[in-house]
Amino acid sequence: MGAEIHGGHENIEEYFNRVYNETCRSVSRFVVSKCGNMEDAEDIIQNVYTRFFKRISEKGREDIESPEAFLINIAKFECRTYFSGRKKDEKVSSFSDYTEEEMVAIEREMSKPQQRLEDVISNKIVAKQIFDDIMKTDELTGQIFYLHFACDMKLEDVAKALDVKLSTVKNKLYRTIEKQKKKFKL
Repeated sequence: MGAEIHGGHENIEEYFNRVYNETCRSVSRFVVSKCGNMEDAEDIIQNVYTRFFKRISEKGREDIESPEAFLINIAKFECRTYFSGRKKDEKVSSFSDYTEEEMVAIEREMSKPQQRLEDVISNKIVAKQIFDDIMKTDELTGQIFYLHFACDMKLEDVAKALDVKLSTVKNKLYRTIEKQKKKFKL
């Protein structure tokens, strides 16, 4: 189909880019909260959007009422697939543990309008350097920063999502902020 026109003038690539911009934050938030580390999350997010692009290229998008809900369902499948080979003692949440009502609540929470990270952090280069530095030292701290600052999650919700104590989240967050302030002279 290639550059199929939908809703007037939007081709597949334009549609994909628009949907990506509108949903990347909530899809990322969902996946990161379910993963043991950021590398797994990045792989899963890439798989989600690759599958979505392939699907709309091959079958169109007319039957997709809510792209965000559609992408969350792909994310659920990708997480199950990605973690299906893991050992039982590894920290991985299973979507089968959630009731339908809980999944609806999660999707509702993720669909709330949120500020763009770019609007909050004026200097993207410094922000990336800081985040990269944090990720090199401690994966858990990186997840805490991502969920709290990029996804605007409350610290209590971050602790629940990562299955750690609230005091651990606060300590890692505040100590790392002080360290980064000194390191980057902020």
